[in-house]
Parts: sequence; structure tokens; C-alpha cells
Amino acid sequence: MDINQLKYFISVAQTLNFSESARRSGLTQPSISHHINELEKQLGSRLFIRNKRNVALTDAGQAFLPHAVEMVDISNKAALQLSRMEEGRGGRISIAALTTSSAALSKCLTAFSAAYPHIVVDINFTSGKTQSIIMNEARYELHFAVEEMVPAGETFKKLHTHTDRLCLALPKSHPLADKSPQLSELQGERFISVSQTDGPALYSQISKVCRARGFKPNVTCQYDRAEAVLISVGAGLGISIIPEALSRVFFSENVAFVPIEGEDALRNYVIAWQEPVKNPAVACFMEIANGIFGN
Repeated sequence: MDINQLKYFISVAQTLNFSESARRSGLTQPSISHHINELEKQLGSRLFIRNKRNVALTDAGQAFLPHAVEMVDISNKAALQLSRMEEGRGGRISIAALTTSSAALSKCLTAFSAAYPHIVVDINFTSGKTQSIIMNEARYELHFAVEEMVPAGETFKKLHTHTDRLCLALPKSHPLADKSPQLSELQGERFISVSQTDGPALYSQISKVCRARGFKPNVTCQYDRAEAVLISVGAGLGISIIPEALSRVFFSENVAFVPIEGEDALRNYVIAWQEPVKNPAVACFMEIANGIFGN
């Protein structure tokens, strides 16, 4: 059976008149009769009792009618969903994002949800280690990440979103908290860090920044989450170096932040995706993103 046969059956069941059903469907009466006959053959049951004056549903026809209506309804909904996806008005997008990309992601979501309210956006916030892994596994369609995390080659395309800067994080009670100290002034201080395993890119950049300034961190604690680092600094357990964006994301009222000058302290963030883009909703999202961040 096909959807058209079901539609013609429903039409005849509603009108109990083959000629009227044919008129509504834009077909001839013999054509409607043919489709009903074919449907009855496929089901192995008579659906209508017909004579020269009357048409009536059989018991089998009455039992089959709600199922036919449900199947046609499912077909219509599926067709509408596919149409919306092709037009970018429906569908789903999966995004993996670093916490430090929250501001850029928020800008995109605000504009995107206003333009395409029917598209569902799934978001997973990841650590640096996890982000690098899932980019290679292609588990998400879009990635808000640090540029150096994007795999080399031509598979991934990138759109620059913003530049962040590393900053020195000190307890507000620290005697140098309001004096913008140089790293060299903090030699020997207890240093709190994100672990190399959980944040390899950040750990590597911090290490390079410290070496370039002749500062050797006295690492006393390592954590797998940046918020744990900030909590510890705020509690007076030591100092740290973190991306400045984290100071705007996590609770840090007891922490003072001092930007670290120099090109090596900059962190470039991008939206990365794999070509070719097969999901129309992703193409719509990137059109919005290009409008916000494109040159």
C-alpha cells in the first residue's frame, strides 16, 4: 500500500461517496475505485459495502480507518520535518564548546534562535583534552575551540571568533594583588595549575609563557577543572595563570586578575567544522556566525 491509497480510502470513508471523493482528490471516479480495490487486495479485506445507492464501511474498514489516519499523519509530519530541514527551519545541531568560548557561543545562539526557533541545538561543554579527542572522532558538527586544537589538514574549516589573553590570578588578600606584579616577583609562590593531562594545550602555553619570563612555577596543586583552580586561588592556596575568559564565567569574587602582556599570552578561538556540510541547519548556523564574526 502507499500513502495515496490511504488518503483516498480516508476521503471515501469521510464522504461515503466515490464521486465526491474523486472530485475532492482531482481524479476520476474509476481511478478512485481502482485505488480502493488495490488497497483491499493488499489488505485481504473488503473496506466498503457498495451498491448503486449507498456506500458504507465494513467492520474491517471501520477497524482500519484510525490506523490509516495515523499513518497519513505520520507521513505528513515527516515530510514537513524534512522540508523544514532543507529550508533550515527545522532539524538539530550538535555543538561541543570550551567554557572559555561561552561568550562567542552565546552571541551565536541569541541570533540563531531568533532566526530559526524550530532548530534544536544540543550543546556539550568539554575540557581541553576531551575537545581534542572528539574533534578527531567527528562526534559533533560544530566546535567552539582554541585554534591550535583543530586537527591539521584541509578537513576542518575555521572561523575566528575572538582572542583571549592569559592572566595572572592572585588571591585578593595577596599583598601584590593590586600592584600588577610581574611573574618574576612571584618566584617561589605556591602555584596551582590545570593538569597537563586534562588541559594539554593550556598547560603547554602556560609553560612557554613562564619560561619566556624566567619564571619557574612551584606547582603544589593540579586540577582537572579550571573552576577548581579559581576556588583554590580565592581560598588563598596559591596563585595561577588562566585564560582571562574564565574570570567572567566562574565565581571568582575573591580573585584578582592581572593580564599578562605579550603575543605569546594570546589565545585565538574559532568555530571549527568539517567539510562538506551535509546538515542544512549547520549551514544556517554558520551563516549567522559569519554575520557576527566574519570580515
